[in-house]
Amino acid sequence: MISLFQIAVVVLGALTTLIMADHQATSFAYYHPIFHHTEHHGHDYYSPPKYEFKYGVHDPHTKDEKNQWEKRHEDVVHGGYSFVQPDGRIRKVTYTSDKHNGFNAHVHYEHHAQHPQHYGHHYNQDS
Repeated sequence: MISLFQIAVVVLGALTTLIMADHQATSFAYYHPIFHHTEHHGHDYYSPPKYEFKYGVHDPHTKDEKNQWEKRHEDVVHGGYSFVQPDGRIRKVTYTSDKHNGFNAHVHYEHHAQHPQHYGHHYNQDS
């Protein structure tokens, strides 16, 4: 048997559906036409890449010494850097990069390595 409560739930659900059908959400995007701006004023904002920079650090307190420089004109980059290694040698790297040859680096060193003197103790195992 169908109870009075079940009938009330069905009727209430039907009434809610009818009432809410009148209050649908509307989208205003449908009412706004889309405009495409195709006019070109002749401005070309592309310019070939070109830059140049260099910097260096020379700190006598920490003995930190390094330099870097680089310049680019269109698709060709030239640059280099140098720094003092812990053994006292100066490592100098120069590089070039372009679309035909890729990245090429050349490394060379100045000065000779200066290794600290170690005064160790030799223990005689026979004594």
